[in-house]
Amino acid sequence: MSLLKFRAEALLLVIGAYVILNHGFMLLRVPPSGGSGVPLGELVIVLFMATFLFELRRVPSFMAVAPVAPLAIWWAVGLGRALLDTEQHGVWALRDASHVIDSLFLWIGFVVAAAPGFLERFSGWLRAVLNVGALYSLSYPFRDILTSFSPKISAPAGYSASLLFNYTSASLVPLTAAMRWLVDRTSFLGVPAIVLAGALIVYSVVIFQMRTSYLQVLVLLAVLMAIQPRIALRMWIALLFGAALLALSMVLDVRITGRLGEAFSLDFITQHFSTIWGAKSDGIIGSASSGVDLRLKWWAEIWHNVTADIDTFLLGLGYGVLLTDFTYTGGIPVREPHNVIMSIFGRIGLIGLVAFLWFHLWLVRIWFRFYHWCVRSGQEVWKNNALILGVFFLLLGVYSMGEDAFEKPFNAIPYYFLWGVLLRAHYETIAPQGRLAIAGRMAANVNG
Repeated sequence: MSLLKFRAEALLLVIGAYVILNHGFMLLRVPPSGGSGVPLGELVIVLFMATFLFELRRVPSFMAVAPVAPLAIWWAVGLGRALLDTEQHGVWALRDASHVIDSLFLWIGFVVAAAPGFLERFSGWLRAVLNVGALYSLSYPFRDILTSFSPKISAPAGYSASLLFNYTSASLVPLTAAMRWLVDRTSFLGVPAIVLAGALIVYSVVIFQMRTSYLQVLVLLAVLMAIQPRIALRMWIALLFGAALLALSMVLDVRITGRLGEAFSLDFITQHFSTIWGAKSDGIIGSASSGVDLRLKWWAEIWHNVTADIDTFLLGLGYGVLLTDFTYTGGIPVREPHNVIMSIFGRIGLIGLVAFLWFHLWLVRIWFRFYHWCVRSGQEVWKNNALILGVFFLLLGVYSMGEDAFEKPFNAIPYYFLWGVLLRAHYETIAPQGRLAIAGRMAANVNG
């Protein structure tokens, strides 16, 4: 195996571990330590930056498809601010800047995807990771038993977590896996895709009991109805299958208890969903409603503090400072306001936020271009890959509106890495010598 192929395989292993193991894998450091050591993701970045001169030949192709101008502003402002703030706030400035640092995986994904045979192997890897992630999510009801057997890792913030059986991103992977089955229309373990997908979607909503999951399903349905009505129809049918299985469990008087400790019922779902806009309720659901008010309070305070003068309005409050005054049990502070827009605005101000939105609009534009090219050229596999990746990007985007998603490397690193892979795949469609372009022209000739 060549060095390039070995590096690509190693990166896919790391990215897969971030997707499946999430929070626990994020805490692994070199050397192993809770208070020091370099996280694996940042170590990968250091290694790639150390070999940057050897990758200079990739720069022209990257610039041909990547949103270079907004990325340059994003990295210059974010990384520059992080380095300056490190002098005052120490390592916590770098920790708070993890989103900007981890976005370098956009370049890493692009470079790694240029390895011989990578794009051909990527499809199988993507589906394998999602299948394993879906099966892994089924262990959630037994997490209390399973975590007792898992190694524990100390975090710099002063808490410890198990390496295995963390489900911080909850429904992100199983919902993406469900859509993968609907997109590919393939069975798994002999069960038809539409039944599997419906069961997994309903499982994610009922077991994880997260308001974000409701929004993810609704937003996904709305987007699919706009760009892929056929898949949206399959999703509706899958949901009917899932609802039928759920109704059967209720008829059989099977008690299904989720993350909040509440048994599933239509009344619970209705009340829990209504707390999204702050509707009041009692008990566990009532505490969920108070979380909405708390977030709004954080966002209002950030707006007030950032707009206090022109310097902070343009460049933010910086890294290393707390953006909220809230603490978890045990005195662990909540550093981020659980909304990616407010986090970026709070940290690096209007300039950073504009750059972030700008390069994301560019990436969405690239996605549409690549997807339509796959449709026109008969590239069925990469058309499906684009849809699956698009679902992952969309679901994580929805998740980031109410949680600190991008501030967690186990979300941000796979997200930007996969965008980098998609950029490389798109480059292969526009370059005359590109592998996908050649395959696409052959398919178009056959279809013609």
